[in-house]
Amino acid sequence: MEKCYTVAETVKLTGVKSYVLRYWEDELSLPIRRNELGHRCYTQDDIQLFLNIKELKNRGLQLRAIHDLLPKLTKKEGMEVIVPEEKDKIHLLESESIEKEEKETRDTLREELLENVQNFKAEPDKKILEFQEILERLITQELHAQKEGEDRWRTLDAAIRRQQMARREAAASSEKKGKKKNGV
Repeated sequence: MEKCYTVAETVKLTGVKSYVLRYWEDELSLPIRRNELGHRCYTQDDIQLFLNIKELKNRGLQLRAIHDLLPKLTKKEGMEVIVPEEKDKIHLLESESIEKEEKETRDTLREELLENVQNFKAEPDKKILEFQEILERLITQELHAQKEGEDRWRTLDAAIRRQQMARREAAASSEKKGKKKNGV
């Protein structure tokens, strides 16, 4: 019977945290065995698979791509798991994943480009007019905000001037009263 590793032992061997192992198990639908108590029981093949997944993640592959390529990584034949050489798996996954992502990107870009060209051909004047209207609204808003700011400063300046004039008049009148008292 093949050696059964606990979660703690698997964490030490792979360098992958236990919650990540559980997450990968769920997301990638990995058939991890359980012992009679219901605890996870990892085999050497499971550990190798986790190491391969870790390497692929480090190289930038997403779980979605790894999930799609997982059947090519492992093939179940009875109870034995056949795992290809590590370099072969990485090369296989990288090339297929890159090809798939490139095709999806090309298709998406092609669709967006066609849509943009069709929209522009159909309504070039409408788009330009919309842009001009938006630009005019923004300019009007900015000019209005500047005018409000200037009005506030003007009001504040006028209030300060009135206050200064009132102080001057008060000082002048008290000076006149002081002269009358001294002169009489």
